[in-house]
Amino acid sequence: MMETKGMLSGIYRVSEKVMMIAYTNILWILFSLLGFVLIGIMPATAAMFAVMRKLIMEDEEEVPIFNLFWNKYKQEFVKANLYGYLLLLVAAVFLLDVMLFQSLDGWPFIFLSILSAGLLLVSLAVVLYFIPLYVHYNLSFFQYIKTAFLLTFTHPIQTFIMITSGAVIGFILLLLPGSLFFFSGSLYCFIVTKTALKVFAHVEEQKEVLEGESQYGEYSI
Repeated sequence: MMETKGMLSGIYRVSEKVMMIAYTNILWILFSLLGFVLIGIMPATAAMFAVMRKLIMEDEEEVPIFNLFWNKYKQEFVKANLYGYLLLLVAAVFLLDVMLFQSLDGWPFIFLSILSAGLLLVSLAVVLYFIPLYVHYNLSFFQYIKTAFLLTFTHPIQTFIMITSGAVIGFILLLLPGSLFFFSGSLYCFIVTKTALKVFAHVEEQKEVLEGESQYGEYSI
């Protein structure tokens, strides 16, 4: 009897979490449209990551999703657009480089095309760390970039999980197009945030150990 009750409780918690992830995705779409997509999608994405962070870190507590989303959307509106489009510009430059070099003949251009594709992939990974860092820590823009870049290479398994899970989720959602309205952004956001928070916790543990052993003061990643 106790086992059945525990199983039902587990099913309820999972279904509740799925509903909250779906609800957050609906808010993400609506608030992106509220800013006519162009100026709405960046703060809506930051707000979505903030909600996912709260859902993961406060697993047993009820999270006021709409209030948190709305407050973060307003609070991060300007900064999220500024940071978001700066990162998008860098990625767009690498993408255009790839397209340009692929259209040209010769081994030097093949090499430059591969190099640009590698830089594009790295920039994607940096963005995947940048957003969870942005909603979790209070840093400067260049500190976010530096830390995201270092985490990309110091935690390659987690970086691989982040990138490949996006491809897998995208493929599944294309097979089930009816689910796009409920999970097109939030499901991947949940996985990225959960992975990133584990990386942050691991780094903070290492930092505490190194600071405790070092006579030179605070250790910085």
